[in-house]
Amino acid sequence: MSDEANFTSMFQEHYEAVLRYAWRRVGPADAADVAADTFKVAWEKYDRVPKDQPLPWLYTTARNLTLNLIRRDNRRDAIADSLSEDLTRHGAEEDHAATLAARQAALAALNSLSDGDRELVLLMSWEGLDLRQAAAVVGCSRPTAAMRLHRIRRRLRHLLVEEPQPITDRQPSFGRSVI
Repeated sequence: MSDEANFTSMFQEHYEAVLRYAWRRVGPADAADVAADTFKVAWEKYDRVPKDQPLPWLYTTARNLTLNLIRRDNRRDAIADSLSEDLTRHGAEEDHAATLAARQAALAALNSLSDGDRELVLLMSWEGLDLRQAAAVVGCSRPTAAMRLHRIRRRLRHLLVEEPQPITDRQPSFGRSVI
C-alpha cells in the first residue's frame, strides 16, 4: 500500500476519536479545525507517525494544537459558564440539587489538578487510553504515569470527601474548566 492509502486508512479509522478529543477540550466551534490540523500535521510528518499505534501520536498532536488554541484565545468554557448562569437565574429543582452539587464537587476536584495531571486522567477516562498510551501523550514513562495516577486518585478521593467548593473557585491555568 502507498503512503497515501495508508494515511487515508489511518484517517478513516481515527478521525472521529481525534474529533471527540478536540471537542471535549475546545468545544464544537473549534473541534473540527483542531482535528483537521492534527491530520495535516500527521500528513506532513507521516514518516514519524507510529504505524502500529498512531492514536497516541495523534492525541499528542491534537493536545499541542489544543493548548496553543487555548493559550491564544484564553476563553472560558462556554458550556460551564452557561450552565452556571442558567442555574443561578432559574434556580434548580430540589431533586437536581444533589446531582448538581456532586457534579460541581467532582469538577472542582478535577480542576484543582495541575494541567498535566488532569490531562492524564482525561486521556484514560474520556479517551479510553491505557496507561502506556496516556503516558506517551503527556510525555512521561509508564511508571511515572502510574505513580502520578496513584497520587491523583488519592488526592481526588481526599478532595471529594471534604466540603465541595464551587467550580468557579479555581479555573485551570489555561483559562478553561473541564466538563
